[in-house]
Amino acid sequence: MELPKRAKGDEYTRSGEYRALRQRVRTASSGLSIPSVVVYAFDNRTRLLPYFFSSHRMAPAGARAVGAALYDSGLTSTRVVLQQWTPNFRPSRARLDGQPIEMLLVSSMQIHAERAYRLVADACSRPAQERPLIIAGGPKAIYEPWDMFAIGGDPNISADIAVTGEEFVLMQLVEVLLEYRGQTGTMRSAFQRARADGALTDIPGLVYRRNENVDAPLVTTGIQRLVSDLDEIPHPVIGYRLLERPHRWRDLRSQPLAASRVWLHSPIGSLSISHGCKFNCDYCPIPAYNQKTYRHKSGERIVDEMRQLREQLGIRFFFGTDDNFFNNRPAVEQMFDTMARAKIAGKPLRKMVRWGTEATEFDTWKNRDLLPAARLSGLRALWMGIEDLTATLIKKGQSINKTKELFEILNKTGICPMPMMMHHDGQPLYTRDGLYGLLNQVQFLRKIGAQSMQVTVLTPAVGTRSYEANFENKHVFNSVGNAPVLQFQFDGNHVVASSLPKPWRTQLNVLLAYGLFYNPVNLVRMLARPANSVTLGPINQIGGILGLVKTAIHSTRWSYRLWRGPITREAGPSQPKTPMIDVSPTGEQAQSNGHANTTTESRPADPIPVREIASDRIVSLPLYAALKPDGKIPASQ
Repeated sequence: MELPKRAKGDEYTRSGEYRALRQRVRTASSGLSIPSVVVYAFDNRTRLLPYFFSSHRMAPAGARAVGAALYDSGLTSTRVVLQQWTPNFRPSRARLDGQPIEMLLVSSMQIHAERAYRLVADACSRPAQERPLIIAGGPKAIYEPWDMFAIGGDPNISADIAVTGEEFVLMQLVEVLLEYRGQTGTMRSAFQRARADGALTDIPGLVYRRNENVDAPLVTTGIQRLVSDLDEIPHPVIGYRLLERPHRWRDLRSQPLAASRVWLHSPIGSLSISHGCKFNCDYCPIPAYNQKTYRHKSGERIVDEMRQLREQLGIRFFFGTDDNFFNNRPAVEQMFDTMARAKIAGKPLRKMVRWGTEATEFDTWKNRDLLPAARLSGLRALWMGIEDLTATLIKKGQSINKTKELFEILNKTGICPMPMMMHHDGQPLYTRDGLYGLLNQVQFLRKIGAQSMQVTVLTPAVGTRSYEANFENKHVFNSVGNAPVLQFQFDGNHVVASSLPKPWRTQLNVLLAYGLFYNPVNLVRMLARPANSVTLGPINQIGGILGLVKTAIHSTRWSYRLWRGPITREAGPSQPKTPMIDVSPTGEQAQSNGHANTTTESRPADPIPVREIASDRIVSLPLYAALKPDGKIPASQ
């Protein structure tokens, strides 16, 4: 089912609404202690190239944002746990400020879903009266929320509710629950009473069981509304101050990671600068993710975030979690102008911090006259989704000559070009003539100045237009070598979908491409470059060579399994285990317009008609919350 359409301009919340919401929650939670833990689920089997180091050295934005939103709204007994740092953490054993957890928020990508299931199951092992309210979030809960209920077919192992939107949706939920909780209740009992009263149906972006019956259908409240002005979202410093320090214990430490040690464990800081992209690639979830909108922060806000993170936490390197940074020229010009004039501790910002981000080659080329200004803002690296130089897989304005000229400009300007390639069934390993072969393209990019290399396999991704088609065409593997294909293997590093009779070759192709780029010979070549050239190449080469060792072992094993077989194919994508009831006005309108195959029922407990749907494609964004320079929470943003 396609994502429901909103009327133009109806995608957004009202200006200032998020600030007002946080203030109301802050007032309602005054005097209450509600121990809350946000856990970022992480499957260590995904720690391969190209994320071998960044997965552990850059604290992810989403979980930090959730914890920060809670803290900034007055729920100050909050901790953020990253499973890559604390792999043995068990919610059932955790106590915060001497109390058991009252809210457990599990954030997970699809590739980390198995670890998320374990966290939920562990929390459900507590007696019913001691169970925390379990809230599922992140891309897994966003695109396939039904998988977070009745996990493994056991109705007693289940999240209570899935948030399929940004932190604004979460805080709307918390506001309602606080009204029902009172001074002596719990958030889980408050949720049960609010659900029974139909008090959650007016919050777009939620999925939950209709009642406590194990066979009850799931209810979806529709698609979220977005905060249009990203300057409204709180500052990121607070999220870093809530991080659990790395350890191997099952419970929580008495204090979070000290501010003076944050940079040691997360030397790279992820920043939410803009969201949205003008392209609509069928393998990419970004259009649905952002409801085809574009949002961004002001240059003043970006400078303030970098300044506070640099001065308070010592973070010097930043990565912008942009979908396409150069998507909007006026916005980018304002950012560069402000950042170029900004200072930190009396020194130009570009001398105190360095940052990189993602953009398309098309928009970078179109705005190449802004690259000197970008360098003055501190921009040092640009990741570009080129995918295929010959534009056979997808046409996004890339070409061989344009790539060569753009890489030359970037390197001369002092900005490292970081190409991201995508290997697909139709692409051979090598071609004698031209640049269609994977190795031909990798070698070409190295010669024209690529400072790093990312090569992933074209993999079906939930939330994309091509997702269901891959199942319909019987491309997706169900099992390999009599073992089921697990969700962590949909990471772009495993061949899990292919129309080729010998998919093991595709797996080895990616490994050979990495080996062609990351090797001692190329390391020497980069070290021999003139001193005035960009210098990230040798660092990336060393990191790539080290990461390639584990990646090679893992890829070879998977290739062997693909070779031995047998391979069985999936009959269809994940579907709800029970019917889903859409109680949103959008759902009601879609039904009246004849969209999808739906049925309608009326229930006294529901304020509006409902309809049964097959699935719900809704997406969340990572957002942030703030501290003053003195470390205290501001009264309002």
